[in-house]
Amino acid sequence: MVTLKLTLTLRFTLLLLFWLGSTIWPSQAQQPSLQALRQAAKTRQNLSESAESKVERLGQVFRRNVRLLRERGGCLDLVFLVDESSSVGASNFGSELRFVRKLLSDFPVAPEATRVALVTFSSKSHVVTRVDYVSAPKAHQHKCSLFSKEIPSITYRGGGTYTRGAFQRAAVRAVV
Repeated sequence: MVTLKLTLTLRFTLLLLFWLGSTIWPSQAQQPSLQALRQAAKTRQNLSESAESKVERLGQVFRRNVRLLRERGGCLDLVFLVDESSSVGASNFGSELRFVRKLLSDFPVAPEATRVALVTFSSKSHVVTRVDYVSAPKAHQHKCSLFSKEIPSITYRGGGTYTRGAFQRAAVRAVV
């Protein structure tokens, strides 16, 4: 959305500078191009609104599925794959970890309830299991430990993107 606004602002600024630099107002022949610019802006806005509504619908489906998981009860294993490649950046990496915390705040994290694993990945040599409450559950593995020690100790590294390795690591955690 920010990129779209910046692009539109830049285009209209350049158009305004063109007008200020010329001695006459745009001619009638140039008017259709102005109309085309306005129409393009409206189309972009509609596409943006359409994407926002799609994101909202996906969010609703996600929330419903999380609620169903919570209500299901019993033991649940959740494995999170967190991208820490350079294209994500440190700020967005922090957002990913906040998302994990927020999602887990609704689940009872304990060996007899919800077991959690968190795998970070960037390049091929940096696929790392940062939290593993799944393969060898222990009594001290609970939400307080996860939120106060485990997640805060995860730091951003950057690097390439090796998503396949993250899925392979998650598959190993899931079958244990």
